[in-house]
Amino acid sequence: MDQADSGRRGLLKGGAAAIAAAFAGPIGALATRVAEAAAADSCAAAGASVLLDSPYGPTAPVNDLTTGLPLVELPAGFSYKSYGWKGDVMSDGLVTPGAHDGMGVVVQRRVGRSTEIILVRNHEQSTSSNAANIIGGSRANVAKYDTGTTSGAYQIGGNTNLVWRDGEWVSSYATLGGIYRPCAGGASTWGSWLSNEEIRSNSVSTTGKKHGYIFEVPADTSLNAANTTPIVAMGRMAHEASAIDPATGYWYLTEDQGNANTLYRFRPANWAGGLNSLHAGGTLQGLRVRAVANADMRDPTLCQEYICDWVDIANPDLDGASLSTINGSVSASGPYRQAYANGAAIFGATEGCWVANGIVYFTDKQVTSSPARAGRIWALHLASMTLKAIFVSNSLHVGNSPDNLCVSPRGGVLFCEDGSSSGPGTLPGASIPSQHLKVVHPTGGSYLFAKNNYSFTRAQLDAVGKTGATAGDERDTEMAGCVFSPDGRVLFVNLYVGVTLAITGPWTKGTL
Repeated sequence: MDQADSGRRGLLKGGAAAIAAAFAGPIGALATRVAEAAAADSCAAAGASVLLDSPYGPTAPVNDLTTGLPLVELPAGFSYKSYGWKGDVMSDGLVTPGAHDGMGVVVQRRVGRSTEIILVRNHEQSTSSNAANIIGGSRANVAKYDTGTTSGAYQIGGNTNLVWRDGEWVSSYATLGGIYRPCAGGASTWGSWLSNEEIRSNSVSTTGKKHGYIFEVPADTSLNAANTTPIVAMGRMAHEASAIDPATGYWYLTEDQGNANTLYRFRPANWAGGLNSLHAGGTLQGLRVRAVANADMRDPTLCQEYICDWVDIANPDLDGASLSTINGSVSASGPYRQAYANGAAIFGATEGCWVANGIVYFTDKQVTSSPARAGRIWALHLASMTLKAIFVSNSLHVGNSPDNLCVSPRGGVLFCEDGSSSGPGTLPGASIPSQHLKVVHPTGGSYLFAKNNYSFTRAQLDAVGKTGATAGDERDTEMAGCVFSPDGRVLFVNLYVGVTLAITGPWTKGTL
């Protein structure tokens, strides 16, 4: 560790303790369990992962405690409450947007005798010809980055915040609009959410704005509005997830740009952290396999390991362009063009990202038929810079394009599928009807935890007051934004079609 890292670590141990006080109790109590889970990792070296029986038992349709509709399949003993449906009127009087994607717990706090959790949710909406579709477009108190048009279209993605108190949903409201397809994102340690645009574009809107940036959304926008200035130093690219290492304050970023992406690290200039601190700039870097220039990481075997280091990216705002690589010509972002020139590794399409106990977990969701690929999950041990393939799916039944992921306070790795109904591992003429939540077993296999069961007629939805919800069979759309409450009792997750769930049950029966 260099002097800068040592100083940063010391400062964060002092300053971040107060900032993260709401999380310190439950997370501190469970930290040893996460460490034990990592230490007990008995990943069994093999060609690929296999599907295992779930310790929670088989899934079956479970009725929502809010509407009575069977939105998902879960194991016996689990229940859930839905909230924030697409088309519902929020607490601020605005209509809930659709395309529910990444989500995070940003604050847990005491309110009187109650315990309150605030989440920020992404709405992965892209463009519209109607300015009224910009999230918060009619409200001056909702922050908006870009109200202009690009190629005649408005950018209508953004965020809403939700409040969960003492086991009940209590409110929601719009917090940021005018951005493009915020996908995964990530929670800070100081009570905010990074909302990440997923686009590689050099276009400039009629208001002079470019897209492909990261924005910060506070937990309570009645106290601090979302900052509409992009965090340029974190790069302009097709962003997916952001995850902070609380020990150092470094952020780890993923990029969904096919065959032209790596894992990124951002070292902030402001060591102290805090709201808007990331705007002070910093250093963006890309992951490189040591002594192997442009290592192709798309097809590892289970438990395969690599020693890695970092390469600097001089200009995080450089335009994207075509790039000639060892795999042919690809469309690359400006940051990746520079990282690749310095030897950075190549992944298929990195997506979810999470840091727990000094380990960066991230997914590669790329699916191909030849060779058979259906998704990978990697673990980068920061102390040794050892990168390990902890999950390698070559069959959609084992893992169907892992997207968002999270680590529970008990150390379990959960991922959301976002794949196809047919592909590697499926039988000819057969298809997979639904997307799932799956768990990575410590041996490197996976098991099923939940199935998307959203398939309802217009009449069924109208009968329970969900007149703005989407009708039809949406079982093959992704589940997204998985995140546990700090005490590990509640799993919050989205159905991308436009519903947020809070799931509770006997977690200790399995590895979550």
